[in-house]
Amino acid sequence: MSRMITKKKILVVEDNAINRMMLEEILSPEYTMLEAENGQEALSVLEREQDTVSLILLDIVMPVMDGYTFLSIVKADPVLSSIPVIVTTNSDSEEDEVTALSHGATDFVIKPYKPQIILHRIASIISLRETAAMINLVQYDRLTQLYSKEFFYQKVREAFAQHPEQRYDLLCSDIENFKLVNDVFGLPAGDKLLCDLADLLLRHAGHHGICGRIQADQFVCLLERDWDYTDDMFIESAEEINALSKPMTVVIKWGIYPIEDKSLSVEQMCDRAILAAHSIKGQYGKYFATYDDALRGKLLRQQAITDNMESALAGGQFEVYLQPKYRIADERLAGAEALVRWNHPEWGLQLPGEFIPLFEKNGFITKLDQYIWDRACAILRDWDDRGLPPISISVNVSRADIYNADLADILTHTVEKYGLPPSRLHLEITESAYTENPSQIILTVSRLRELGFIIEMDDFGSGYSSLNMLNEMPIDVLKLDMKFIQNETAKPQSQGALRFIMALARWMHLDVVAEGVETRSQLERLREIGCDYVQGYYFAKPMPCGEFQELLKKQEEIAALELEEAWKSKDELPERVLLVVDEDPQYRAAVRGTFEDQFQIAEAENETAAMDCLNRHKGKLAAVILSMTLPGVGDPTLLQTLLRERSVWEVPIIATGPAGSSCELTALQLGANDFESKPHQQESLRRRTLRVIQNAAAWRRERALRDEAFRDYLTGLLNRRGLDAAAASLRMEDTPIAVYLFDLDHLKEINDTFGHQEGDQIIKTFSDLLRSHTREGDFLCRLGGDEFVAVIKRMSSEATALKKGEEICRAVQQDCRSGRIQATCSAGLVLWDGAGTMAEAVDQADQALYRAKANHKGGCCLWKG
Repeated sequence: MSRMITKKKILVVEDNAINRMMLEEILSPEYTMLEAENGQEALSVLEREQDTVSLILLDIVMPVMDGYTFLSIVKADPVLSSIPVIVTTNSDSEEDEVTALSHGATDFVIKPYKPQIILHRIASIISLRETAAMINLVQYDRLTQLYSKEFFYQKVREAFAQHPEQRYDLLCSDIENFKLVNDVFGLPAGDKLLCDLADLLLRHAGHHGICGRIQADQFVCLLERDWDYTDDMFIESAEEINALSKPMTVVIKWGIYPIEDKSLSVEQMCDRAILAAHSIKGQYGKYFATYDDALRGKLLRQQAITDNMESALAGGQFEVYLQPKYRIADERLAGAEALVRWNHPEWGLQLPGEFIPLFEKNGFITKLDQYIWDRACAILRDWDDRGLPPISISVNVSRADIYNADLADILTHTVEKYGLPPSRLHLEITESAYTENPSQIILTVSRLRELGFIIEMDDFGSGYSSLNMLNEMPIDVLKLDMKFIQNETAKPQSQGALRFIMALARWMHLDVVAEGVETRSQLERLREIGCDYVQGYYFAKPMPCGEFQELLKKQEEIAALELEEAWKSKDELPERVLLVVDEDPQYRAAVRGTFEDQFQIAEAENETAAMDCLNRHKGKLAAVILSMTLPGVGDPTLLQTLLRERSVWEVPIIATGPAGSSCELTALQLGANDFESKPHQQESLRRRTLRVIQNAAAWRRERALRDEAFRDYLTGLLNRRGLDAAAASLRMEDTPIAVYLFDLDHLKEINDTFGHQEGDQIIKTFSDLLRSHTREGDFLCRLGGDEFVAVIKRMSSEATALKKGEEICRAVQQDCRSGRIQATCSAGLVLWDGAGTMAEAVDQADQALYRAKANHKGGCCLWKG
């Protein structure tokens, strides 16, 4: 099917109907004709059709508004002035033609009309107009009407050729945080700012030079060198712009390149001016900078880095350094962060600050990141093969990586290549990346988490994160920025944001890693607020992989000796059983010889025998060494059975299987604590098994400490932190939930009269009373002082809830007395449907408690919304 070609429109302004008919006959085969009987009517037609009219045929002598008046109005209008006008008249005098052309007409045609001549002239003029419009689009920026980049370059080259003796400067502007202007004030406000800046350039430099727009917010001027540049010149310009752009406050940096070598391309000159402007970005009180030898050296250095980067990657010059990560609880090595160093054969060891920003700019960072991911996985594989502890390594994921549609496939292929579970590779994504395109980040990172990767938000505290955005982001770990840590730990404990961030992380079930820890006092401050892990020079600097491996081996040896001493002493650990489940009797015998001085050994050759041993040694198992190649039912089934059995819930499992098979990944995904490839040295198995047992014991101690941290020391009830953790486990089937806030009256009087020991006894008595009037699955909490919270699940009605509250209050009057002083209890109650938070429910109960106290002490009051 052929495409229909739309006819161009011609406006005929003619008061004579016969002439209009003649023109209709001439024009209609090739054009669409619009008609008007006078100038006034023609203006109305143009108001409707201004964007579609290609040419105007205009009679001069007309009623209402003649042709000359119409021409004056049209040519004064910037929108209409570009439409070409052919004047038609009965007069062939030269004076009339000159008058018409002086009013802005494009051509002059004498009546009567000659069809071929008028059609030819119309076609030629429309073609010229369209050609000019196309040239204008190429030569001028559509928004600001300054020269476009390429045409600016051309005009500068022409100026150099016409005036070779003239000395010039090139000025380039750069608006700081222009993207933020568009984000906060909207695109129209951003466009207006650009137009205002373009107008300012034309006013100040238009008569002395050439102005162009070369990037979104970058403008450039070629100026004859006739003055010295001062801060006052640029301050005055900034004040002009800010007067026009209120309520925005705009900061503009200017770079100046004094042109000495005209053989350089204009693009290179602009780059140098831009580099000068960038050199003062973020510096208060700096308005302009001039390109000099120092900046030239920086530019040459960047070019050298760019020229060498591909060959450096191919030649293995990029090396992985590892920054140790320590667990605060026991100050033991718990992981590492992979950093990159460039070991150049001539330049020596280059720190990442030298090349990473440039690689992020030119896109090479994606290749480098993938190389580091691969090397990190290779390192982990090598350590596993050596029997070293299975720690994780954190690697950087750059902004450019996030927008790679193949990112998930690349990372998955990398870990599978080395037979590693994805959880061993932690992916660090910087905080600022989350703010650039949250929807894209959420989509990509959610997919990576589903695949099993651990996601860390890096440099938290260095930029801007809304709480709402943070709540939506799929992350597992917060990494606190180095400068943020150093600033916060320097503040008094009662000040700063660290405690709030830790509480937020706990609420979101996130681990927290603090970077840049350099002193013991910083470590103790972080320990006190509950931080999980630290990195920094206090423990260790980034180091080559070989040094890190020795550090890991040394820690492993110390831990193994500690555990062996503990086993030998028999003081800390009761007699334990090691269960070996393997189809090979020789292998079982070898394991027996390795461990029989430390454990009672139980053996099983199949699933049935394993379950029998499990039942016979309940509560005594130290660990299970399990073959993933048992014949019959299949290896995953037995492993899943062992993990489901409550009696071995806390017993570590070391799976074994052939090297290079899928057994390792299967075992670790199902929940095994570690994997040992066959064949292996018995010493390697011994160390691996003792380490796993030690880690399990440490986990149990950590859990006990965590449980203790959730308990009130005096009553054994939950504390505030414990209540928050317990509330997170509530489900909709627990509703409606009765939330009580109890307040012991007269406790201060008892403390003042009989001492705090007597007051503590009243608190203990009340806590026992609460336990006796609630169920085992309900939550009881001492908020502090004389305030207690009781959370009773599945409360049938308001009446029943009130009855329970009154019952507890009466029991206090009966059982809580100190000498002649009778303790009483008031209570506020809210029946909670699970909407909102526990804190909001407690606040509502507090309002009800206030009313209960106002009425009479010793009663329970229900909150009504």
